[in-house]
Amino acid sequence: MVPWLGRLCLLVGLLLPHSAPAVVILDSTWREEGGRPDRENAGFGAHIRLAQEPQFRSVLSISLDGGTSWGDGSGTWIGNDDRHAYILTSAHNFDETEVEEARFRTDDGTVLRADRLWIHPDYDSNDDWSGRDAAIVRLTRPITHLGPQPVLYGGRGEKGHVITFVGYGTRGIGSVGEDEQRFNTGLDKAAAQGFVDEVEPLRRPTDDQDAGNSLAVFLPREDGRIENPLGSDYRSRPASRLVGLLGSGDSGGSAWMQDGGRWVIVGINTAGDGKAGYGDSSWFVRINGIRPWIQKTFPGAAFSDQDTAPAAMVAAAVPAAPAIPNAIASAEPPARVGVRPTGTGADSPAGLCAPRARVFVWSEDAWYTGRARGPARDGRCRVRLEDADEDDDDEMVDAEDLVAWTAQGPGRAVTACQVGLTVVAEDNGVWFPGEIKRAKGNACVVAYDDEDFDDESLPLERIRRLR
Repeated sequence: MVPWLGRLCLLVGLLLPHSAPAVVILDSTWREEGGRPDRENAGFGAHIRLAQEPQFRSVLSISLDGGTSWGDGSGTWIGNDDRHAYILTSAHNFDETEVEEARFRTDDGTVLRADRLWIHPDYDSNDDWSGRDAAIVRLTRPITHLGPQPVLYGGRGEKGHVITFVGYGTRGIGSVGEDEQRFNTGLDKAAAQGFVDEVEPLRRPTDDQDAGNSLAVFLPREDGRIENPLGSDYRSRPASRLVGLLGSGDSGGSAWMQDGGRWVIVGINTAGDGKAGYGDSSWFVRINGIRPWIQKTFPGAAFSDQDTAPAAMVAAAVPAAPAIPNAIASAEPPARVGVRPTGTGADSPAGLCAPRARVFVWSEDAWYTGRARGPARDGRCRVRLEDADEDDDDEMVDAEDLVAWTAQGPGRAVTACQVGLTVVAEDNGVWFPGEIKRAKGNACVVAYDDEDFDDESLPLERIRRLR
């Protein structure tokens, strides 16, 4: 949790962030666009036009009651496989709704049904975990009329940039906040902008801080009279006439940023505080922190740092190669370098790949528990991760991407906090590569290879070495 938000929650004595939906805008822009007491809806033209730009066509409206009402939430189409479209949205949209009741509508009025839902495994309704407030919905058929597949941001450079967030839902102005009765939602989606002052990395939540993985924007007054809660060194005037905040119904929509001359998705609309007015803030789930889960759930997702098209997007005439995690396709990270298995025992390549052999599998920058399914024709091993769904494809991995399973974890025990030792550290049954930085009491402080994870103090039984 950002420091100023933590202080604010303590002062108020309750959890402030609430589900976020359409946009709240500057009073001055609302007036310039024709808004006045008897024409409240007229003042949102600039923000509606912004949302209608072609790069935002992939943002859809959600109905959670079978299509009877709309504006319950928003979602973003992120690509297709051969038979389905995939929508990225907020998990909290489905806290009280079955996916079969959901309908998704494009700008031209096309209504699509859903048949499958994946909730991020670390999400729950406790706002300490709002940085994992993410879901992927599979539709019953592909979407083919929304233009090119959107690109998800693969970097870490959001701070200091202006983002544009898009969604359907309640509107408002800074002096009033969101007000569904006064500023009717209508059928149009709207967009607003915000300056990213703070980026919170992904981390394990504690009593003093949440799980991080968020982007935050603040709505300043036009005259700068409200101090930015991050401090006087941060922006206290609007970055553009189109700045604003999320409103109810924007939840699950997307935040976008220009990167290298193209638009990329950097966040999922998730929450806000106060009444969504001047001095309040909105939060977005940071795409970078949930990338492994996105790629595992929908291997066809396109990321900005990929050199080639994802497997699911290869032309149908060419058999799609299995998706290979970036860490495997590039130079082998030190954390998984070890003695390549040899011989004929259970730890040999043949033994590890024997059908039903339980193994640790290197996938998406970490070691997961899985079961071998036997050798593939190309010499690699076919494996299935233990938390995979029934219709998920098997993974194809090389011999060095398998380690014999033990109840204690992959590799060998660590008996002391040896500074600089390359290790793997356990989190919810998954082992992430890192390095021991120092001893701390009876624990070791581990710095993860993934810079989005904070250093963590861990007992020796949660640390292993592979070489």
